[in-house]
Amino acid sequence: MPSISSVNGGSGKHICQVCGYKALQKSHLKLHEKAIHNGNKFQCLECGYQTTLKTNLVRHQQSVHMGQKIQCSECNYEASHKSNLVSHQKSVHMDQKFQCPE
Repeated sequence: MPSISSVNGGSGKHICQVCGYKALQKSHLKLHEKAIHNGNKFQCLECGYQTTLKTNLVRHQQSVHMGQKIQCSECNYEASHKSNLVSHQKSVHMDQKFQCPE
């Protein structure tokens, strides 16, 4: 396994010796190394979905296989992830549409 070294004079950043990925916390670098370089994956036993984070697998199982959805309080929209609901609420109910900068 690659060693973890501090960069920038001990400023708290850690760098992956294999690919140069930088992390502010040592634990984040270890997660990166396990997921990207050691091939550690969490797999759904029902459909074969794979992810490098256990939290993503749990969220997948809840939304896809257990049918857990988050209901919008202002309409009938249902989201499988909170971030999708927030985007929906901003764009539909708060009129915060994303505009092309050109």
